[in-house]
Amino acid sequence: MGSATQDHLLVLIIGAGPAGCAIAQGLKKNGISFKIFDKAKAAFRNRHWAFTVGWSRPFLLELLPEEWADRLTKCQVDPFIDCEKTGNDEIVIYNGATKEGEFTFPIPGAKEINMKKLRMMCAESIDVQYDKRLTHLEYDEDGAIVHFQDGTSVRGTVVVGVDGANSQMRRCLLPEAAATPDLLPFALMNFVASYTAEQALFIKAGIHPLVDIAIHPSGHYIRLNVLDMPDLDKPESWTFQILSTWPIKNVEDYDNDADRLKRLKAHVERDGWAEPYKTAIECIPEDTEILKDQLKIWKPSPWDNHGGRATLAGDAAHTMTFHRGQGANNAFRDAFVFVQAMKQVRSGECRLKEAVDAYDKDVVERGMKEVQISKSQTFFTHDWERFTTSPVMTMGTRPCTDVETADGASGK
Repeated sequence: MGSATQDHLLVLIIGAGPAGCAIAQGLKKNGISFKIFDKAKAAFRNRHWAFTVGWSRPFLLELLPEEWADRLTKCQVDPFIDCEKTGNDEIVIYNGATKEGEFTFPIPGAKEINMKKLRMMCAESIDVQYDKRLTHLEYDEDGAIVHFQDGTSVRGTVVVGVDGANSQMRRCLLPEAAATPDLLPFALMNFVASYTAEQALFIKAGIHPLVDIAIHPSGHYIRLNVLDMPDLDKPESWTFQILSTWPIKNVEDYDNDADRLKRLKAHVERDGWAEPYKTAIECIPEDTEILKDQLKIWKPSPWDNHGGRATLAGDAAHTMTFHRGQGANNAFRDAFVFVQAMKQVRSGECRLKEAVDAYDKDVVERGMKEVQISKSQTFFTHDWERFTTSPVMTMGTRPCTDVETADGASGK
């Protein structure tokens, strides 16, 4: 395999999250044929959250239509502010017991993005085929054949799995044991909450305009941000994301099967959190749904790309913790590099195997480093006394390796 040209190059994308749709948009922008599939029933999904787009923003913009640059601002959790213009394009780590800003890390041009808004925007003008759950792959001289749970199959030149932390595509490329994520010893709660108008205004006024991150000296981490503001004049319509982690010290936190909200509120009451965290946790409605989550990582292990016919991107390729804010940034970097590789194949600059091998090398080497760095950051994040020696103190939120910018310049 390796003679794919403009005439018959067809990319199959498994996963229509932001990174998968960004790949699709980048391929479309460059006239490369693709088909994109997702296991969800429809574009709207029940779960969504926010993430910070920092150093990867030029790569994302390079993949999207040029006229969409201004629309990225509308995908922000708060589309009514511009943190870059107000000088708030930074991460501040607050002491959860006092609300004092302890550490600040600039992220020039950073935007806090609502994942659902970005996914819906990126899915525009591309034909995502939903309710397509991958089961297995086959290969022949012409490429790869993707088989789905509904009994259908599709043939393409190359398949890229962008199907998340629990990637089925990864399991198609590696033995089960090698493809299974590792579980870290921290409780995790990630959910969306709504409040009364008065409570919402109070919380919004008390948090950082980009994203609010606090660590209590007891070892408890809370990330708090507005997630959506459908009506600026109706604060009761706003939603907030609460992302919380702490070391597992008892069987209830380890099992995480019941009383999730009750346990979170008990932790905050016991430790004595400052405002607005105290109100944000205390006033969560009792009927708020908190699904069972676990903090998992997957450090890349080189996979067999079957002569360039199959590969991975995003969380499927490197599942990392969020305490250094690198998951989305690396996913969009993957998307950009993959599209560049396909452009090389389409133009005849290199053969498919050569292009995918080079892509895999970049993703695996960068992913191995960042998964480990982010894992280390997670442990430091829950150890207040040692936080000053953590990776984020020496690296900030910069990429772990030199990366070429979208315009070809090199930098970190």
